Amino acid sequence: MKFDTAMTISTVSLERTMMVDMKKVTALLQDVVSPSRVTDRDFDLIPYSRDLSPAEQKMPTHVVMPETKEEIQAILRIANDHEYPVYLRGGGTSHWDAYLPQEPGIMLDLGRMNKVLEINERDLVASVQPNCTWAKLDRELRKKGLTYLCSEAGGPAMTVGGSVMKAGGGPHSTAKFGFHGNQDIIALEMVLPNGDIVETGSAAWPSAGKFKRQCLGPDLAGMFIGAEGILGVCTELSLRIRPVTDISERLTATMKTLDDVIEFGHFINRHVGDEYMQGIYLWVDPSAPDVFFLMMDIFGYEQEIVDHRKKKIIEKIKELGGEIGDRAPADDYFGRILTGLADLFNTGVWHFFGAGSLRIDDITFLYKVWREEVIQKRGYTKAGFGGQILPRDWLAFMVTNYREPDDWKELVKMADEIDEITLNGPVVPYGIGGRDGLRRFVAERDTGYYRLLKTLKKTLDPKNILQRGIFIPEEEL
Repeated sequence: MKFDTAMTISTVSLERTMMVDMKKVTALLQDVVSPSRVTDRDFDLIPYSRDLSPAEQKMPTHVVMPETKEEIQAILRIANDHEYPVYLRGGGTSHWDAYLPQEPGIMLDLGRMNKVLEINERDLVASVQPNCTWAKLDRELRKKGLTYLCSEAGGPAMTVGGSVMKAGGGPHSTAKFGFHGNQDIIALEMVLPNGDIVETGSAAWPSAGKFKRQCLGPDLAGMFIGAEGILGVCTELSLRIRPVTDISERLTATMKTLDDVIEFGHFINRHVGDEYMQGIYLWVDPSAPDVFFLMMDIFGYEQEIVDHRKKKIIEKIKELGGEIGDRAPADDYFGRILTGLADLFNTGVWHFFGAGSLRIDDITFLYKVWREEVIQKRGYTKAGFGGQILPRDWLAFMVTNYREPDDWKELVKMADEIDEITLNGPVVPYGIGGRDGLRRFVAERDTGYYRLLKTLKKTLDPKNILQRGIFIPEEEL
């Protein structure tokens, strides 16, 4: 059963929009945040109608720029009173229709909520607002000899809130620490769809402080991480930080077979919590589908430990018949991931498909789909194959670039076909989004997990105000 019919969505949206007094909504929003931080002019709204995916343009009716949790609370209560949807935009770098308004509604631009609130050097916890970038946080941390030691694939301009709310990750440090939210989040402050404000973890105990994620019963932070904003608006995050290390060892290697890459992946993950390195990136270029290129970033606070890990890694690569290469490409790649990807879109906008998490051994399945279905059967030679090792699994993907809108239809058609194949295999989807994302694949499976998520959504957001149509089709609620 598929729900993503543009005609149905647009008809329902139009009927709803006609029932709302737009001028009244505008006036109410201006009362909350002042007229200078509310706009309903088309000229201002158009930049909010696209993300970095090939998703169709979707226009909000208002853009509001809150600065406090109390303003967000008031905005959500206005939306509930008028049964009018609210969508959340952080840095605006979604690749899967994750924040675009699935029907006309209010867009919350969280760009002004970008402060580093506190750096607790004793407890090694930093608290930030959601639109603080990783670059800004790291800059302040390094003044105190600290760092976060993880990154997004999109580089340091990505926002902390966006990364955590989608459970994102990148090639740097995920081999050791996993996705954002996996083990780094201590506490969240959330505004629920009805306007209630809650804190998670030890922060929920008034006399305690922010030092422990799981206490007072269930891990409520985990309920929000990866939910793409459908269960609440994040207004503050407290996360684990670490001492900085100036010791840097990087390697590149070329492996002969994917089986060798798999064995090397198991070797890196020999013991969870004692991984040999913090970052590893696999790349297979469509022009050379039998060449498996690895870039590696080795972790350690002491030179002796790093030297030991490097020695063991080189020994294993040689044992598997691989060749050690020049470290310069790894220095360049990881350096740009950490300091800025100025050339990120020189070859066009990224589009990921067939992407998701899977067991280390199962990367063979995804590689076979890429080679046989994308390269050979469809003759599409612009998409590469890549992956990042996480603790006991891969985040693997196919990725291409596009420049012209005319490329979208061909690309989306192929991506949908490949997603259908991969998600019927051992791949867990990465990023769900709206009707132009992967939500239909989740809805079609109708698992107990999905039914529980719908129950949570109905309970916390009975009028389906927040991120309406994101993750869960409205017909399902």
